[in-house]
Order: sequence, then C-alpha cells, then structure tokens
Amino acid sequence: MLRLFLFYMKGIETMGLLNLFEKRSTEEKTTIGGVEITPNSSFGGMVVNEKTVTQIPTAEACLNLTVKTVSGLPINLHKENADGSIEKVLEDKRVFLLNDENETFMKGLVKDYLLYGQAFLYKRYDVKTVLGEPMKSLKELNYLSAKDMQITKLYNDGIKHTHAEYQLTTFTGQHVGANERKIFHPDELLRVINNPINDFEGEGLLKHGDKLFKQALAEIEYTNGIYDRGALPLGILKTTARLSQDAINRLRESWKKLYSGVKNSAKTVILEEGMSFDKISLNPNEIQMNETMSRTDSKICTLFGVPESLISTKANKYNTVGQNSLHFLKHTIAPILVDIEKVLNKELLTEKEKLQGYYFRFDTSELLRATEKERTESIALGLEKGLLTINEARAKLDLPKIDDDVFMWGLNHVLYNPKTKEMKVPNTDGGTSNQEKGNDVTHE
Repeated sequence: MLRLFLFYMKGIETMGLLNLFEKRSTEEKTTIGGVEITPNSSFGGMVVNEKTVTQIPTAEACLNLTVKTVSGLPINLHKENADGSIEKVLEDKRVFLLNDENETFMKGLVKDYLLYGQAFLYKRYDVKTVLGEPMKSLKELNYLSAKDMQITKLYNDGIKHTHAEYQLTTFTGQHVGANERKIFHPDELLRVINNPINDFEGEGLLKHGDKLFKQALAEIEYTNGIYDRGALPLGILKTTARLSQDAINRLRESWKKLYSGVKNSAKTVILEEGMSFDKISLNPNEIQMNETMSRTDSKICTLFGVPESLISTKANKYNTVGQNSLHFLKHTIAPILVDIEKVLNKELLTEKEKLQGYYFRFDTSELLRATEKERTESIALGLEKGLLTINEARAKLDLPKIDDDVFMWGLNHVLYNPKTKEMKVPNTDGGTSNQEKGNDVTHE
C-alpha cells in the first residue's frame, strides 16, 4: 500500500515537472493588438482605445499628419553597385505593390504601428513550377488590423521567445473552411514592431499614453458638460421652509428644466419668497481649464513626436516651412521609415539580392519641398556650385528640359580629376590642361 502511495506521489511530481516545462515553453496570451484586456481598463469612466483617442482633436491631428505623410511617400528599390554607385530598379512587382496599391494598407500599417506598437501585412504569393522547381512570387500584401490580431501561443527556449502563433479575432479569422481557425505564423507576415516587448510583440501609444489620453477625454467631457448645462446657475439653493424629499426632487428638476441648456442661458432667475441662492463659481476661466487643456495638447504632441507648430499656429517654433518639415522628418518620420525599411528588406528581398546590394528606401525629397522661394534658392545654389546641370535644376522645378544640358562652372576654379591626376583650368577657349606632371599650366 505504501509503495502504491509513493508511486502515485512520484507520478504527480513528474506531471508537475512536465507541466512546469510546458509552461516555460508555451505561453497562452490574452492580449489583443499589444493592449492588455483587463477588467479595470477604464478609470473614472474614461476608456482608452482607438475610437476614443481619435475623438481627441490634437491626437487625431497628430495621428493623421504622421499617417498621411508616411503613406504618401514613394518607396523605391535601389541597388548599390561594386563601385559605390546607386541605381534605381524600375521594373519590379514589389515596387508596384508598395506604391500603386499602398493606399489600401500603408495608412493602416502606420496607424497600427503608432497606436498598438505593431502592424501586420499578410504576404500572399503565387507559386509556379519552373524546371521542376517551385518558384514563389509576391502577389499581394493584405492589411491585417492590429486590434484584431491576437497571439494565441508564444514559444520560448528558456532564454528568449522563438516562435509565435497569431489569429484574427474577427468572424473571418475564426471561420476558415470547415470551421477551422486561420493561424498565422511569423514567416507568413510582414511585421513592423514599435517599442518591442520581445521579437513578436510591441507596445504602442494606447498603452504608453493611457493616463494622458484619459485626462484629455475627461477635459473634453467636462467642457461638453458646461455647454450641456448652459448658464445653469451652479450653487446652493436655500429655503426657510422645511422640504420633504419629494419636494426637493421636484424643485431640483424644475430648476434644471428652466435654466439648463444653451437655449436657456439668457433667462433671469426668479426666486420665491423665503428662497435664496449662493453661487459656486467653477467656470473654465476661474479654474484655468483653458490653460490645462493647452498643456495637455502640448503633451499629446510630445507623445506623438510631432512639433506642436505643425498642429497649432500658436506654437510656431521655426521660422520657415522647410525648418518645420526638416524637424518633422528627422525626429518623427525618420524612425518610422527606418523600421519599415528594415522589415521590407528582411521580408521581401532574397538572401542573394541582399548580397548583391539591393535595398528598399523611402523617397523623402517631396517632404522637403518647402516654399517656392526656399526651393528656388536651394536649387540655384546647387546649380551655381556645379552640383546640378541646368536640366536637373529645371526638373526639380517641374520645368521642361532645354536642348543643350551643361554644368555651370566658374572660371576661377581649377578642375582636378583624382583618377587621372589631371588638372584643368576652365577658359574661354576650352581650358588648359597640365600635359606633363610637374609642369606649370601656361597659356599663350
């Protein structure tokens, strides 16, 4: 009997050890889109999610500006040659998908990257057999909303996370074929992660800015309440007579009906004999609500990394459009572009192409177009210094080419070719070159 008991206890211990290892290697996740779903996800009635955050004007403006800026930039495929020169690859299906059809997924990609800290595209391939071997070519990139993507299993080897399984929480994701769930694996997805928790999950502004967004929503609700009450006198209504609870309730409702709302804001308060009113002042100016909301707006701009001067004309920090755009590009847009470019290079290029020097890059030149005066002066300087030909300069101004395209070089500069070690002095007769090494340049 004792042996049987010991064997039973040993079995339980063994099962416990197995369960322990199983829990270490596989974690069941209850997060959706990087945002934990908990019973206490609201505070003071304020719930922070994508819908409520986009009801905050400053947050919506920052989000729209960033999303539209990134999604409007062309994506090019380049090749760096052995001599260091760069050429643009024009005929490529991937470039076509990333540009001509980016309106269907790039905006969602950037929005999810910011709000949820992770964004997903599903890579759909065409498979053809060539010389008996299967060949894959990218057919489509399908946007998958981060708020509907859930990690169902997260695997690790005791040191780091090694694999994950994703599932769409929508009806479409729950039912595929004969009521089978559609499971996505990392190699099927193009995943852009911001503020990574691990290799498979990120955290976005919905989590990092939770308290700030709740404050902004509370301020909006308070302001709306003021308009809803209109000029309703806020204070203490006193009477010399003793009132029953029913009488108090009727008086309160009558008072509210007569004086609440914007339409009743001009009505004069009339009190019966034996009644008095002591006002309690809580208007926005006296409690500095406007200043508080302004500071909250500034904090939201900081959270999104957007210069406040691009959202509000009251905060014009820079003198020119070009300076504003440059700051926005370097500190807000560039980190997003780098993360997307890294993922595009990793997921859409073959190992052979990577070794050959291929890479994807956003074209940010349009973001720095600035004003007409700034553009013209910048291009004229490049033309004057000999960096641009006349036609290259005219093309930047969207002007037609001329027949004879030339560089404009001054006569006061000596031209030196580092490869041939030849020097040339521009002159009216075509220039004089040093024919022999060490000889002075002379001209008769």
